Amino acid sequence: MKVDLYTKIVLTVIAGALLGILFQPYISTQPVNASTGTVQKVDIVQVNGRKLIDTVPVDVRKLNNHLLYRNVLPVEVKD
Repeated sequence: MKVDLYTKIVLTVIAGALLGILFQPYISTQPVNASTGTVQKVDIVQVNGRKLIDTVPVDVRKLNNHLLYRNVLPVEVKD
């Protein structure tokens, strides 16, 4: 009888901890800061399959006429 009660309590605590881990990103967010002093050089070679010859107008607030969600720019990195 005591073993059964102990097992239920332990499993309930584990389940509560797992739920806390699951919902933590939605409850509290951590501020994110860019590192200072580091510069990443970016060379854009093609846009929509067309090679770049001169300059390209860039508006990072919109992508395909849609506002970016939380100002996040999707990036695909290829080797």
